[in-house]
Amino acid sequence: MYDVIVIFGNPDNYVSRGFKSCKKFDICIKEDFYPAAMLVKELTEGCLDKRKWRYIESEVYQIDEKAMEQFDLSFEKMEKKFQPSQEEFYIHSHSKII
Repeated sequence: MYDVIVIFGNPDNYVSRGFKSCKKFDICIKEDFYPAAMLVKELTEGCLDKRKWRYIESEVYQIDEKAMEQFDLSFEKMEKKFQPSQEEFYIHSHSKII
């Protein structure tokens, strides 16, 4: 068993909590794509034993957009806003480490 957490987030928020770049653990998505926003924390130190790893996203993250819109209608309507942090995360999540 591998005691590891893999998340996608802004490194500024997670490095101080013990997360490191996926590149340091040789965990990629696709073929040798190391997203800057993919962060890893070993809960058991050394459990990722220098092998090359590939992160495969679970099917649970495949969102039915129409079902989501219907679900959202059950809540009080809120004004949609754009936060600068959304652009910051977009940049991180579409950048890769070489």
